[in-house]
Amino acid sequence: MSERSEDHSCKEYKTVTRRSFVGGATAATVAATLGYSWLPRMAFAQSQSTRDVVISIYLRGGADGCSLCVPYGDAGYYAARPNIAIPWPGSGKEGQAIDLNGFFGLPQALSGLVKPYRDGHLAIVHAVGSSNWTRSHFDAQKWMEVSDRNNLTASSGWLGRHLATTSEMVPGSPLRAIGLTWGMPRTLNGGPKTLPIPDPDNFGFDGWFSNMSELTTWIVRQYNRVQDLSKQAVRDTQHTIATLDRIDFQGYQASGGAQYDPGSAFAMALRATAALIKAQVGLEAVHIDLEGWDTHASQDPIGGYMDGLMSELGDGLGAFTTDMAASNSMRWTAVALSEFGRNVLENGSQGTDHGAGNCLFVLGGGINGGQVYGAWPGCSQDKLLDGYDLQMTTDYRSVLAEVVQKRLQNSNLSAVFPDFSPNFLGVCQS
Repeated sequence: MSERSEDHSCKEYKTVTRRSFVGGATAATVAATLGYSWLPRMAFAQSQSTRDVVISIYLRGGADGCSLCVPYGDAGYYAARPNIAIPWPGSGKEGQAIDLNGFFGLPQALSGLVKPYRDGHLAIVHAVGSSNWTRSHFDAQKWMEVSDRNNLTASSGWLGRHLATTSEMVPGSPLRAIGLTWGMPRTLNGGPKTLPIPDPDNFGFDGWFSNMSELTTWIVRQYNRVQDLSKQAVRDTQHTIATLDRIDFQGYQASGGAQYDPGSAFAMALRATAALIKAQVGLEAVHIDLEGWDTHASQDPIGGYMDGLMSELGDGLGAFTTDMAASNSMRWTAVALSEFGRNVLENGSQGTDHGAGNCLFVLGGGINGGQVYGAWPGCSQDKLLDGYDLQMTTDYRSVLAEVVQKRLQNSNLSAVFPDFSPNFLGVCQS
């Protein structure tokens, strides 16, 4: 992938990236054992086979929505970006956009998403944002993942709260959710039977032991004697290790001729996700990060830095969709979003600074795809927020709430998204 080693980001983003904005796996396990006393009284959604597996994809760094989904029908877009705009379809110029609906297009780098869009498996929502909008990576990521603006001490994530307010999809499963990350994603915090496991093919006890089976038996025996919170955590961990050991991640064969790039950590995470879903081990949620979207300089969406990053996103999701569709495994919904968009106006370094309105992608078998949703606010300077930014016309929580209620069969929206009344756009099928 081209030029990914270059540093295009601001100091704050580097700090957030180093922190990884994560909690601890132990904290999540303890919270599950305690029974979620912080949740209001509610009716738990019942386990049913019609629920989708949800895949949360976070584009960390503030992805440029006007490059991800190009508003080529808006002349203001080209006036604002004399150097980094993606040419309109039919322009005959290098990197011209792929038409979607006569107004919006995809960049060539996201050509892997054209078939899912045309097959009705991909919906795009444009001009999305947050009611507590901020230009700070640190705060924007926190509030988006927590999705509880009025609780300054909240630590649970929206997806963790979804899991905490539903019964297990497969009763007795040791692992309901996984973060394919090095630390617990805030999005999953508070989820029962939820762990951060960056490599599910290599999950077990640290260190080298001559007899691993004997070690495991000894640990389980020791913790069976105790009556504190660690007992169930150890049992679940041991069962998770055994469950993952039964899946042949290395030998996994994708269906439909799908090709996952072995050089892309993102693609390999999606490949592992496909293996986990097809193994039917009771997994209900997956979180994956794709970092590097803080493009303050040399954004280069055609043949340069952002082009490579978008290709990684589009090729990975395209391969995953092909793989799952070919094996008739479409009971999943993926949502890809970022903490904020970027200025519509390009800066003097041919990049874009922290902005407001953005776009997000929703994929899956139960999506009313082939459409770009949301009220378009316009790119001409008189229509921009503060004279720089795309206005936000859809709260991102409305899209997530529709996924939670319609695809995940959880009607406890007031617990998952406190103090928020969603406005469904019709993105999901019921």
